[in-house]
Amino acid sequence: MTDEPESPEYRYKTTIDQCDVVDREALVLYRVKRYEWLSWYELRKGDPNTIQQQLFSMMFLDLAYRTLAFARQKTDEDSVVSAQSGLLAHFLDQGYVATQVLAIRRLLDGRKDVFSLRRLLDDITKHQHLITREIYVCNDGLPFDSEGWQSLPQGVEEKMWGIQAPGFGNYLSSRARHETFDRLSGISPMTRQRGDLIREGVFQELNNWLANSAAEKLILLSHKFFAHAATQDSRGSLAYSGIALLDVDEVHRALVRVERAITDLLLFIGVHRDVVPMPPLGLLKGLEQPYASADSITKMDQHWNQLVAERNQWAKGIAEGL
Repeated sequence: MTDEPESPEYRYKTTIDQCDVVDREALVLYRVKRYEWLSWYELRKGDPNTIQQQLFSMMFLDLAYRTLAFARQKTDEDSVVSAQSGLLAHFLDQGYVATQVLAIRRLLDGRKDVFSLRRLLDDITKHQHLITREIYVCNDGLPFDSEGWQSLPQGVEEKMWGIQAPGFGNYLSSRARHETFDRLSGISPMTRQRGDLIREGVFQELNNWLANSAAEKLILLSHKFFAHAATQDSRGSLAYSGIALLDVDEVHRALVRVERAITDLLLFIGVHRDVVPMPPLGLLKGLEQPYASADSITKMDQHWNQLVAERNQWAKGIAEGL
């Protein structure tokens, strides 16, 4: 469910007829698709599955684990902290592996019924013919001719500041989009045409970033040990020993770079945001306290034994039950 209006037109202050675009039919289709793409991507209240929310959650959990695991390191020979507990370390390690592998697998899922970075890239690639230069520059009302301000009546401010003068913001924005599209299309400013398209190589390179060896390794780990309980023979030489943090870094970097290339370059959303969400105040507050008292540890040990005894009973009376 979403709080957004049904029509994509709510995003625009200018109507289709007011846009400096010759191919109006293509602009209508582009606005519909752009609305759809951004609905998959953008944060939305009550929806934990949008692409941006998935990326935020993945990055937050990664940093949380690395920060908590940092406390295992000894500062001196006499330091003893609960962070060095074997049980706690094992639990944190396995939880980290499971959450990261699942998050990466979800973002790389190419199915048609999910919010994923892979699906977003695939669909934009499929509809790349809609992203012409004129639509890229003028889809929300900017002028196609970024130098058209020079033919307007000019006062003192315009003569002093040129395109930087107050009131010429639309022309300045148009120039910025043209320059970005020049790089994406590989076309020089002198040969610009309204129908210019983004180079196919751009989409291929983004696809290569997603299909890196580290991502494939983590997806294989997911298939063999988390999503399915594979047999020894099908695992091959892959041993279950967790994942390397460098592999996670490589995949995270690729995901972020593809996300930003899509949103900041291909769709030009013009919204500044950090890669990692702002942490809550007092994030590490309370960690200086002991994890448990000596009395609590004794009771925890007893509780473990109680749970073990209960579960051992599950294997009894099966014949009678059948």
